[in-house]
Amino acid sequence: MDNKREIVYENIVENISDGLLAIDQSGTIQIANPSAVKILGIEADGLVGHKLVEFMMADDGNDDFFQCLLDAVYSKGLISQMVPYVIGGEEKRLRVVSSMLMNGNERVGLIVTFSDLTTMVRLSERNEALNKELTEFIDRFTQVMIGAIEARTPYNANHTKSMVRYGSNFLDWEKGRGVERAEAVRKPFLASVWLHDVGKLVVPRSVMDKATRLGSREKDVFHRIETAILSEKLRMAKDPSVSEEAGAKIKVLEDAREVIRTANTIGFLNDELFSKVEALGKMTCLSAEGEEIPLLQDYELESLCVRRGTLTAGERKIIESHVVRTREMLEQMGFTNIYGDVSNWAGNHHEYLNGSGYPRGLQGEEIPWESRLLTILDIYDSLTADDRPYKPAASPEKAFEILRSMSREGKLDGDLVEAFFESQAWKREEA
Repeated sequence: MDNKREIVYENIVENISDGLLAIDQSGTIQIANPSAVKILGIEADGLVGHKLVEFMMADDGNDDFFQCLLDAVYSKGLISQMVPYVIGGEEKRLRVVSSMLMNGNERVGLIVTFSDLTTMVRLSERNEALNKELTEFIDRFTQVMIGAIEARTPYNANHTKSMVRYGSNFLDWEKGRGVERAEAVRKPFLASVWLHDVGKLVVPRSVMDKATRLGSREKDVFHRIETAILSEKLRMAKDPSVSEEAGAKIKVLEDAREVIRTANTIGFLNDELFSKVEALGKMTCLSAEGEEIPLLQDYELESLCVRRGTLTAGERKIIESHVVRTREMLEQMGFTNIYGDVSNWAGNHHEYLNGSGYPRGLQGEEIPWESRLLTILDIYDSLTADDRPYKPAASPEKAFEILRSMSREGKLDGDLVEAFFESQAWKREEA
């Protein structure tokens, strides 16, 4: 039985692909299998019977390999490490593992096995290099996209840069609290912040930068009123008998102009002002040719009747479509590895926990933590930004009052709102 066992052991030692050395307690190599000879490039008689220190004295550049064997012999400890080994001017990477060689309870030496992992290590290094290239590409891509957005609408680029600063500061704060996720998601999360509004590249500027309710139609409306007033004055000059009628019409037109001027820029249309604007929809005036025409065209009336903000229902849908376009554009990029969720996180930044957001009406756990944070950053900066052409900036206190109100309504993650507040990541940098 013992003879059969010896035969089995001998076959294992002779035929395994890993190199194997048996080393006694004096540091002398007693056994070297064929794989050890092949991997190390040293004949068996150049290994067996030789002490490790002899190889340390040789000028072959392999001190790291033999030193780790010596360390295991004299420390009576176990090793498991990757070391370089040079043969024929080419560096290999060897995985070295040791275990004690026992005779009953007596330690008589050391068994060392090692395998050539050069190909795997180089593949890993290549993958690491590719990942680095991907990261650098994404950084360049985001900067190009932000530059394109900034060229169209500078305030929106400032919005993104502010959000990146808030997000980076918040993740620093989370990391300081020992939250492991903070560092793990930093690169892909900040990429999703940089790119969350990339869909706005295809939104018409006339909609995205609409500072007043009338927008580009403002000049047309006021020119129409001025023309109508001038037409009434000409009518008076030609026929004094219509002076009273024309004078009254001029007064009505002047009053209408003031109503329109107020409604065009005011933040919120109350019921009284709304009724006045609505009445203007039935009013007519004289054109330059003396024809009776509507004072306001359908789109102009619809725009002036917007209760809050500057966008009509149709224009709001166009703006909201940027989220869909963002997701589509980023999905076409084919982000992978750690960036695999960028399109999803960015495409969800207008979703609310209670399902009232857009474009997909996601709810609760369907919305990842990263998208919840992105949404809070987006709303906070939109409220406090001081460069928007269509609204004044809110104070941080007012902004957090609104964020907390939205969390009570079930729209936002209340714990995340409070964490963002506590982090003070939202504070502006001192000039």
